[in-house]
Amino acid sequence: MSTVTPAPTFTSPFAGSKVTFPRLLLSEWRKLWSLRSTWWVLGITVAIIVGVALLISAAAGSLVDAQHVSVVPPTTFVTAGYNFAALVAASLGAIAITGEYSTGQIRSTLSAAPGRLSVLWAKLTVVAVVNFVVIAVSTAIAFLVTHPVLDSHSIKIDLSNGEQVRALLGVPLYATVVALFAVAVGFLIRNTPGAIVTVVALFFLIPGIISGIAAATQASWAENLNKWLPSSAGERIVTYFAHSTAPGGPAGGGGGADLPAFTAWPGFAVLCAYTLVLIIAGAILLKRRDA
Repeated sequence: MSTVTPAPTFTSPFAGSKVTFPRLLLSEWRKLWSLRSTWWVLGITVAIIVGVALLISAAAGSLVDAQHVSVVPPTTFVTAGYNFAALVAASLGAIAITGEYSTGQIRSTLSAAPGRLSVLWAKLTVVAVVNFVVIAVSTAIAFLVTHPVLDSHSIKIDLSNGEQVRALLGVPLYATVVALFAVAVGFLIRNTPGAIVTVVALFFLIPGIISGIAAATQASWAENLNKWLPSSAGERIVTYFAHSTAPGGPAGGGGGADLPAFTAWPGFAVLCAYTLVLIIAGAILLKRRDA
């Protein structure tokens, strides 16, 4: 008579462990870096920031002569690729959440953290840290590799100048908040193409349309509306002009007006406010909707 050997039981090493916020952070960190798209997106971000800076700096001799160096912020040559970098960072932010919805993994994540909101904070934290560090390092590299080129054209970036340092630091700040904006949109839409298209429309398409209307109609309302858009306000942290003259203003001979634009930090605060509103909306829907 044979005896039946009971099947071995598996006991998870994490059985009985509480799901804490540090463990959620570690989980989100591993999930983000396990995506092949993360490596591609971050690699493209570095290439864009450094590559565009080198291209613009190499053309500095023909773009800027001795008479115009004083009116062109020298940091412009280093930060020229910030808009494209922000777009790529937004793609990473959207993928970080919509990828889980597309595969259904979000159900397991929310089952492990039934409070749900801790998942949102963990994703936002990981996306913010990764984007800020990578883009800050990329900007530093761009500064170092373009320095000899700019120096040959007598263009010098003064790191003792607060405004110039702010512009350099503004690249990772702006791109990181745009990435968080995309995370919030991802939680709202829960679809990768939809989230990315929405961010592209808000940060590239709509500002271009509003600016075109302002140029074609010489309407001050269009210029005033444009300055309140998240991209137009937020990018002041990188590229700041004291005033924005609406088409048709004093220079154009029309009915426009010299409309004050946001300065650097107030403009960045407007972008942060938009992002915070979307995050709050995403948190509310995350609590109320099924996964």
